[in-house]
Amino acid sequence: MADLPSDVSLAALVTVGIVTLAVTIVVIFLFIRYFERRRLAALTLAITFAFWDLGAISVFVGSLIHYLRQPIAEGLYQIVRYGFNIGYAFSAISNIFLVIFISQIFAQSPMFRKTYKMVPLVNAILNGVTIGLIIDTIIADPINPNYPLEQTIYHLVMTFIAFLLLLFFSIVSRGKVQLRWEKAGFSFIIGSALAGIMIYLMLALDRIVTLFVPGFEEGYTPFLYIGWTFAILMCTLAYAGYVMPTFLRRLFKEEKNLG
Repeated sequence: MADLPSDVSLAALVTVGIVTLAVTIVVIFLFIRYFERRRLAALTLAITFAFWDLGAISVFVGSLIHYLRQPIAEGLYQIVRYGFNIGYAFSAISNIFLVIFISQIFAQSPMFRKTYKMVPLVNAILNGVTIGLIIDTIIADPINPNYPLEQTIYHLVMTFIAFLLLLFFSIVSRGKVQLRWEKAGFSFIIGSALAGIMIYLMLALDRIVTLFVPGFEEGYTPFLYIGWTFAILMCTLAYAGYVMPTFLRRLFKEEKNLG
């Protein structure tokens, strides 16, 4: 049987709760924008962040239940680890929809124009492997399902691929547009992609430090808090870039094209 998870700290619980609330608010605004314009890409984006939000909710609920019944006892279902595993599964689904979204808004790029739906399909299959690994982990130890480092690294790689695709196409597109508000929009999207990468990089560092650095066995390194903070930044910048609220559009709008 795997070691029992560390007790959940109040600081960690509050951090995840704040992030979950912030992401939920952004998701609501994204769905509002979809119902205003009824564009497929807007719906895909809203679904992308909705699944990420469900992942955050899973982690928060698992952590809250664990916190309320501390100290945790052997033989009880370790709900916090279910929360993290389910959270990773939702994150993998979010990756699938993110690449679908990228293929929709950058449909005219040679990569998507020549391969049709092959890139999103292959990406969906590879992210499905993450879900399969999680299911195997739970089946192997249904009472105390661990989240192995290999599983974390695999999901990290798949997430990096999704956000790097977004980052690459956004940088290329930013160089092609002329209007100031368009450049600002792509800059926000680039910032969102970078923040998304930093989330998982920080969470991976947290996992590595707790496994291999003496003194951090109980978890909750600074990397954990930094990672969750990047989640708020990712969603806020995504909303600013994709939706471009009226006040932001007016702020960056100008009468003539940039030279």
